[in-house]
Amino acid sequence: MHQRFTFFVTILFLAGLSSCHSSPDVPRAEKGFLDLRDWSWEKGEIALNGEWDFYWQELIPPQSFSKGLSSDSIYTHVPSPWFHAPSQHFFSPDTGYATYHLKIHLPPDSVPLSLRINTVATAMNIWVNEDPVYQVGKVSTSAQQAISGINPDVVSIPYSPVLDIVAHISNYHYRKGGIWEPFTISTSETILRSWIREHATTFFLVGSFIIMTLYHIILYLHRRSDKSSLYFSIFCLLIVLRTLSTDLYLIADILPYEWAVRTEFFSFYFCIPVFGAFLYAVYPTILPCDIVRYSFYIAAAFSAAVFTLSTLWSTYTVIPYEIFTVVASIYVFYRLIGTAQWHRLDGIAIFSLGFLCLFIALLNDLLYANYLIDTFFIAPFGLFLFLFFQSALLSRRFSRAANDLEYTNAQLEQRNHQVQERNDALNKLNQEMDVFVYRTSHDLRAPLTSLLGIIALMRNESISTEIISYLDLQERSINKLDSFIKEILDYSRNSRLDAEPQIVDFQTLIEDTYALYTHLPQFEKIDKQTTITQMVPFGGDKKRLEVIFNNLLSNALRYYNPYEENPFIDTKVDIDESQAVIRIQDNGLGIALEHQERIFEMFYRANTNSEGSGLGLFLVKETIEKIGGSVKIESEVNKGTLFTVHLPNQAVIDEVAAE
Repeated sequence: MHQRFTFFVTILFLAGLSSCHSSPDVPRAEKGFLDLRDWSWEKGEIALNGEWDFYWQELIPPQSFSKGLSSDSIYTHVPSPWFHAPSQHFFSPDTGYATYHLKIHLPPDSVPLSLRINTVATAMNIWVNEDPVYQVGKVSTSAQQAISGINPDVVSIPYSPVLDIVAHISNYHYRKGGIWEPFTISTSETILRSWIREHATTFFLVGSFIIMTLYHIILYLHRRSDKSSLYFSIFCLLIVLRTLSTDLYLIADILPYEWAVRTEFFSFYFCIPVFGAFLYAVYPTILPCDIVRYSFYIAAAFSAAVFTLSTLWSTYTVIPYEIFTVVASIYVFYRLIGTAQWHRLDGIAIFSLGFLCLFIALLNDLLYANYLIDTFFIAPFGLFLFLFFQSALLSRRFSRAANDLEYTNAQLEQRNHQVQERNDALNKLNQEMDVFVYRTSHDLRAPLTSLLGIIALMRNESISTEIISYLDLQERSINKLDSFIKEILDYSRNSRLDAEPQIVDFQTLIEDTYALYTHLPQFEKIDKQTTITQMVPFGGDKKRLEVIFNNLLSNALRYYNPYEENPFIDTKVDIDESQAVIRIQDNGLGIALEHQERIFEMFYRANTNSEGSGLGLFLVKETIEKIGGSVKIESEVNKGTLFTVHLPNQAVIDEVAAE
C-alpha cells in the first residue's frame, strides 16, 4: 500500500514537471520592445523575457533614452548571464557593468500595476519612466566602490500607456553577472497574491523541514545505536539552510551578502556526503563505506574554498561540484537498482522512488541554473517529496522495531513468569531439603550421643585392655561421624539462615573452640598462641564465626607435624572500624601447591589419608562469603599453612547506617 501511494505521488510529480514550459501565446520582448496592448491581466503575471537593449560597460542615464541615443544598441536575452550576452568583442566577461533597457506598451485599461524583481548579480538600480523604483547594493564602474546585495522585491509602478524600464547592473563578486531570473509584471493584486503564495510555500517547506529535523533528532537521542536518524536530521537541517539561501533569499535579511552566498554553497556541498551517510546507515550493503568517507573529504575541501576565498572566486567551485553531484547521483541510482538482494531490503522501493524525485529535481535545477532548459527551480518540492518518503520509511522502521520489541517483551514476560514459577518450586524444594537435612542430622546425632555416653560408662567398668582398645576405636569412629553430621548441620544452617550480627569476643570464641578438642592426644603437645589487637568493638554473626574457627583450628590441630620439635598454632586477630583480619598459622604438614586451588571444593580431600569428610574448608568458604568476607591460603608441604580471613565489621556499619 505504501509503495503504491509513493509510486502514484512520484508519477504526479514527474507529470507536473514535464508540463512546465512556456506557452507560445505569451508575448516576448523583441529588440528591446514588448507589446502587451492585446494582453489581458486576467491571464495572470507576464514575464518580461526576450530581447532587451544591452549596453556593455556603459551606465546610460534613463533620461538619455527619451532624448535619443548616440551609441548603437545591441540586444541580449533576459534572463541570462553576461557571458551569454553579445558584445563588440563577441564575449562579455563575468565582471563589469552594463545598462538594460526595455520599452513596454500596456493594455488600455488603467489599473494599479506592480513589478516583481528577482535575483540579479550583484547590484542594480531600476527606473521606470525615469522614476527610480528599486535599488539593491551599489552599482559602480569599479570593484572598489561597488557593493553587492540580494533583495528580491515587489515595487509599485504608476500606470502609463508606455513604460520605459532602465536597469543599471554591476557585478564584481560572483562568477556570473546579469539578470538571472525574469522580472514579471501584472496588476498589484495579482503580483501580491503570487508573492504571498510563494512566501507561504517557502515557509511551509522550511517549517516542514524543521519539524522533520527535530523529530529525527529526538528519535536519535532515544536510540543512539541507529545513526540513520542523526544523518537524516542533519540532511533536513542542510535543506533548511539551502531553501532559505536560494530563490527568495530569505537568509539575506539576517546575513550579509558574502555569508548568505557561503551558506548557500556550504549547504549544497555537504548535502551529498550527509545523504550518503544516511543511505549507508539505512542500507549498508548498497553504498561502500569508503565512498561515503571520500565524499566527506571532497565536500570539506570545496567548503574550505568557499570560506577562505572571496565570493567571486569561491563561486567558481560550483560547476565542478555540480558535475560531481550528477556523477554521484547516477552512481547511487545505479547501486540502488543494481543491488542483488534489492527485493529483500525493507522499504527499498520507497527509498528509490523518493531518490528518483530528488534526482530529477536536482537535475532540473542544475540545467535551469545554467540556462540549458526553460523551467523553474523545483528542488524544494523534490526535496520535500524525498524527505516525506524517507520520514515515512524511517517511521515504519521504528514502528516495526517497536512492534518487535513489544512482542519480545511479551515473550520475555512469559518466560520470566515461567522462570519465576520454577524458582518458586526450587525454593520450596530447597527449603524442604534444608528442613529434611536439619531434622535428619539432628535425629542422627541423638543416638550417637547415647553411644558415646554408653562408652563412657563402660570405661568405668573392670574391662580388659583389649576391650578398652576396641572402645577407643569405636569412640573415634563415632566422633568422626558426629563431626560429619555437625558439618552438615552447619552447612544447612549457613544456607538457610540470614546473618544476625552481634558483638563478638574473639578471645572467648577461640578458647571455647580449643576446649572442644582437648580429647585429642596431641592437644597438649601443640603450643597455642593468640594475639588480638582491637580498638573498636566487632560486630558479626557469632554462630558463623564459630563454624569458621572450629574448622580452621581443628584442621591445624589434626594435621600437625609429629616430627616437628616445637609444633604451634598462632592465631592473630586485628580489628579496626572497617574489618577484622584473622590470621591462623601453623607449622604442620601443609598442603601441596597442586591441591590449594581445590581445597575449598565440596568433599575434596588433599590426600587419601585425610580423616576429614572434605566439607570443612568448603563450609569455611561458604560461611565467609555469606557474611561478605574473603579467605586466602598460603601453604607449603611439611612447613605449615597460613589462612588469612577478612570479615567486615558489622558493628561500625550498622552504627553509621543508624546515624
